[in-house]
Amino acid sequence: MSPNDYDEKRAYHRMKIDTPITFSLSGDKEITHRGISKNLSASGLLIQSDFSPAEHDRLEIVMDTGNDRFSPFIVQGKVLRVEAHAELAGQYLISILIEESQ
Repeated sequence: MSPNDYDEKRAYHRMKIDTPITFSLSGDKEITHRGISKNLSASGLLIQSDFSPAEHDRLEIVMDTGNDRFSPFIVQGKVLRVEAHAELAGQYLISILIEESQ
């Protein structure tokens, strides 16, 4: 099975985006981390960051729209997978299952 075959079987289409985000572990809003959203679907989000949360951690993620007319996109989600970035040392790709959005 080629990677394209797998993508076509997804329940939701992924939208590629490169938008700065901030995120924190649920229950600890004192410490925020920075990252970049890489892609977004109706059920998930892939982010790149130098912080590596643990699998199953719950995060609150804030994506600023960059437009005063639109509120920031805020979601709560669960970390499904964390992988070291293959091309950028010290960076991680974090797969998030979106559980709630505002």
